[in-house]
Amino acid sequence: MSLNVKSKSYIAFLAITATLIYIYIVINYSIPNIWMLIFWSGLAITVESLLIPMPSNNVGVSVGYAINIASIIVGGPLLATTSAGLGFLLRAPKITGRGYVHILNLPPHKSVFNVSQSIIVTAFISLTYVWIGGEIGKFSIFPTLVILLLGIILNTTIISGYLTSSTGQKFHVVWINNVKGMITSAVAVGTMGIIIALAFIGYGYGAVILFFGPLLLARYSFKLYIEMRNLYLSTIQALNKTVEAKDPYTSGHANRVEKFAVELAEAYHLPFESVQNIKTASILHDIGKIGINDSILNKATRLSQEEFHEIMRHPSIGADIISKVDFLKDITTIVKHHHERFDGKGYPDGLHGDEIPIEAAILTIADSYDAMTSDRPYRKALTQEEAFEELKRNAGTQFHPQLVETFISIMNH
Repeated sequence: MSLNVKSKSYIAFLAITATLIYIYIVINYSIPNIWMLIFWSGLAITVESLLIPMPSNNVGVSVGYAINIASIIVGGPLLATTSAGLGFLLRAPKITGRGYVHILNLPPHKSVFNVSQSIIVTAFISLTYVWIGGEIGKFSIFPTLVILLLGIILNTTIISGYLTSSTGQKFHVVWINNVKGMITSAVAVGTMGIIIALAFIGYGYGAVILFFGPLLLARYSFKLYIEMRNLYLSTIQALNKTVEAKDPYTSGHANRVEKFAVELAEAYHLPFESVQNIKTASILHDIGKIGINDSILNKATRLSQEEFHEIMRHPSIGADIISKVDFLKDITTIVKHHHERFDGKGYPDGLHGDEIPIEAAILTIADSYDAMTSDRPYRKALTQEEAFEELKRNAGTQFHPQLVETFISIMNH
């Protein structure tokens, strides 16, 4: 995939910044001895080659942060920055379906980005360690805790900047998503780095090898977590495909509803967790239709009252299905109430006004808008302007009035 101008400019900026900061470190700092460089670079290359691919954003994570933190404490800025850069430059992780990926078969811009990011982050936090009183070759608790957190912030900021430039997503949303996804594991891995540094200071190279085992165990535990997350995402997609197989007219509907709902939730400044719940609920909001007769779902004319009452059961059926799945329980009420009306005349429980969860009210608008602007067996799609007029006309009765106003505003930009 070719890079856009923003992504090219961003990577060029990182490369120039990395070059300048590395030159500064070479001029002002030294490496204790060549054996330390070989040893810590070897560790960095090894752990970076044990990369764990992430399922959604085309990046990966490793336990290399532990080696970065340890090498800063024991050897200072030049040792840490050089070994970190070599770790990214010479790594060869095995990626499912692609085999071993290394500098010779990786697109040049990815290598430049990876090495530049590594140099910038490691150089900046190692310099910070020294500037705030950290002693090279000795453990200084306050400077170490500072750089531990600072490294996480810098890493997520640089990655989020690249994803924003390449995908057009909002920076703060991408950044929060990255921080949420890695903060706990990064702190745990960084803490392991502190232990490795203490082992080296107290007992030398052999002790580091001894503690390398627990680091690999931490990597294995995180790998299991990612695999579980992959299974979680695959389950959601499989459930969505089940609905689409039952009702061919909803093909692509869930993905469009997800897009509209997430944009509205973000514009309405909902918390990160609420946005994530809306994202999942949007994909699964019609899962209850698997319990509805096909002849009703695919009917080419308007439904009778009896048939409509049958359709009205799908939010409750969906909520019941989801409530049995532990990792989906948080979205049960969103799915159950996405057909409630602001005036209390909706279903299944006739909630009104603020009784309706705000996430469900958002999903209602996104779902209704996509339904209106899509062809149905019994009518042609409305234009965007016609759909907006319908939303305005029903604001305060069917739809949450403030949400309608916000939705139309973001859709017009």
